[in-house]
Amino acid sequence: MSYKDALKDDIPIEKDKSGFNWYYPPCRICNAPVPSWNYIHGTEYTCDECREVLVKLNYQKKCTSSIDTKEEKLKKAIKRISKVTDIRHYENAIIKVQYSFDKPMYYQSTEEIMVALELLRRGLVAYHQVQVFDFRVDFVIPQLKVALEIDGAPFHRKDRLSSQMLRDEIIANKLGNGYEVIHIPTDNVNLNITKLIPAIKAVLSRRKRVQSSSC
Repeated sequence: MSYKDALKDDIPIEKDKSGFNWYYPPCRICNAPVPSWNYIHGTEYTCDECREVLVKLNYQKKCTSSIDTKEEKLKKAIKRISKVTDIRHYENAIIKVQYSFDKPMYYQSTEEIMVALELLRRGLVAYHQVQVFDFRVDFVIPQLKVALEIDGAPFHRKDRLSSQMLRDEIIANKLGNGYEVIHIPTDNVNLNITKLIPAIKAVLSRRKRVQSSSC
């Protein structure tokens, strides 16, 4: 079928050293011959060079779409923060967050952007979307020795409690050196992001007291 179709469509044919036919239909974009071991009438062929360009364009399109979505989330974050404090305190933080919009896994929610802005405003170094074994941690904050998770309401269901505790233990053990995993509900983030660091420190202090009393 390939041979007859190729002859009918005036497609160049060559035999290799093994006696197999190779067909050279034109690239659908640049018309350069595309080597193929078969030929099907009506099929569009793309050369390697044009395919590489298309892949890059598609990737750029996805990145642009992702950045646009993150810009919308940033606008929402700025609006929510502005309700509780002067947004001018976050000007440098906003620039830094925007600079990292092209990173694929970054800022999957408005609340994550709000947390990133607050951490930057406070001068804290934080690593976002950190891979720990099969898990991803929203923020790792070395100065506080905290793995911070920003969770929606469904995450705190009772049926997930045991798996959450196991996950947290694995993450804390992997990070080591006294790290604690702390979960902050998205509702609290949206209510008043300026209380984030005091809330984290309060949790750390409470856990330290509990550990001391149990010794």
